[in-house]
Amino acid sequence: MDLLLHARMSQDPSAGSYYNGHYVPTSAEKTAYQSTHEPWASSVKYGYYGLYFFAVTIFIAILFNVHFRILQRRSLAAGSTSQSLTLQDKFYAFFRLLAYPRIPISVNRFISPWYTAGNQGQTMLLAAGFLFTTLYCFADTYNYRPPFYGSSPLGLRSEWLAMAMLPFLIVFGHKINFIGTLIGSSHEKMQVLHQGVAGLHLYMSLVHTISMTIRSNRERGINYDFHHNYAYWTGFVALAPLIWLCCASLPIFRKAAYECFWILHLAAVGVYFGFLWLHCWKYLDGGYYMYATFAVFGWGVVLRVAYMFYVNLHVHVARVHVTSSGMLHLSIPTKLRWSPGQHVFLRFLSIRPFESHPFSITSIPSGNDQPSDMSFFIVPMKGFTSSLKEYCKRAGGRRDLFVLLDGPFGHTTPELRAFDNALLIAGGSGIAYILPIFQDLVRCNKGEVSAKTRCSKIELIWVVRSRAQYQKMEKYVSETINDIHDGGVSVSFFVTGKDAGSEGMESKSSSDDDLVNDMKEKSLSEALPANWHTGRPKLLDIIRERSQTWEGRVAVTTCGSESMISDVSNAVAGVQIDILRQRTTCKEMYLQTDAYDW
Repeated sequence: MDLLLHARMSQDPSAGSYYNGHYVPTSAEKTAYQSTHEPWASSVKYGYYGLYFFAVTIFIAILFNVHFRILQRRSLAAGSTSQSLTLQDKFYAFFRLLAYPRIPISVNRFISPWYTAGNQGQTMLLAAGFLFTTLYCFADTYNYRPPFYGSSPLGLRSEWLAMAMLPFLIVFGHKINFIGTLIGSSHEKMQVLHQGVAGLHLYMSLVHTISMTIRSNRERGINYDFHHNYAYWTGFVALAPLIWLCCASLPIFRKAAYECFWILHLAAVGVYFGFLWLHCWKYLDGGYYMYATFAVFGWGVVLRVAYMFYVNLHVHVARVHVTSSGMLHLSIPTKLRWSPGQHVFLRFLSIRPFESHPFSITSIPSGNDQPSDMSFFIVPMKGFTSSLKEYCKRAGGRRDLFVLLDGPFGHTTPELRAFDNALLIAGGSGIAYILPIFQDLVRCNKGEVSAKTRCSKIELIWVVRSRAQYQKMEKYVSETINDIHDGGVSVSFFVTGKDAGSEGMESKSSSDDDLVNDMKEKSLSEALPANWHTGRPKLLDIIRERSQTWEGRVAVTTCGSESMISDVSNAVAGVQIDILRQRTTCKEMYLQTDAYDW
């Protein structure tokens, strides 16, 4: 504080008082001081800066998505694809080079228990948010006022940045996600942003709490404020469930108790919202942020409940069958329509009715308005799927169960029809996601539906541990490709288990060149239903080889383990460099991924 002002105040005994040697100004003196030292009321501008950051980022993402959709429509309408590399192609290759890479599995295995790392694009976006909030908080070194002259400026800056994140934090977590729809991202991929923004919100909340505690201890002490200022005790009580929410949501804890996670999660959210409202509703813009958050949260809940009610107007019965390989096959007759690659949440009323779990739809709907069978193939793990399997086995391996459907959700994949070539890679039970996409592309390729398609080359690679475990799914693949003899569709199975060589399959060399050449030289028409190989496929070599032999636009879609998604993502990112250097025959390589969980 200005020394002359302090001296003038100390000479006037009516101006204020003293506490532990510190001058306690009057309200007028405090206002006069703050008018030239970052006024309390003007601190709300930092919340506006946070809103601008979100708004601009989302707007740019919307523009990218709109442009991509326009390109897809033009591609379907065009008679042929130009082979010359345009500036637009180079821009997309550069953008994908930045966005597609993932942390190598050798590193990610240490990170994944504590953080769900998305692709490099998502990580860069969250890093930009971290940098933005950190700079706006700490670049200005005016962090604390003299004792009794008002709140910590650092605490105020972090407070409003945290509040600005809150509505977006909620909307990013919705299953029916209007922002995700606008930017072309499904709800499970928005979960990476939901969790990342939650971490930033906690970061700013901790900065706010610590700086306000330091301010309190410089004055009358935290114990005094805790008992005489409700903003302090409500703030500390609100911080407790926020810390619990972020810590309990870490993958190592969430996956260990997934069945009860959502109930506890929602309960903690309710406690957090309640005390946060008490903490800030009457201060400046605090009430407005809370109103916006409540509105977004309420709208999401109402929309979800209304959608579930609509979906379940007709009673759905799931026919559950335990196959000879131990898998679960579910079939649900329904009038619902869905797109290849989507999933639904299933809630069984006779077994754990308070839980719902997501499963990829393995079938595609009929081409008319007649009811379709919504099929699922599930590998039982611990928890709900294990209980469902045991429940069915007690009835001889088959049961008809009432089920509530929630969905469908997730990526729709008709845009893959706009590409000239499609490479589909599945790992294990990831075939449940890949198979309907494969069926849809093949059906369009055979002219069985009226939908337009440009996709003339379709290749499916399925990596399994044992052939016997997935014989039921193998039958579906074989039926899909039965009548194709033009070489445009090929299927290759790789068996990685120790018993692979004893299952009557042809032994293959494990060298890189042999694996790639085997897949290139043996077409499906030569060995129905598919080519079988032992060992793991060299995905990097396969993807690069396709980029140098396939022409036009290539789409790569994969679903599998973290290591498979990481390998495929990094391989496709590497192809972008080759495209920029004009070392490929394809002019574009697009990637779409789906993980087992999120």
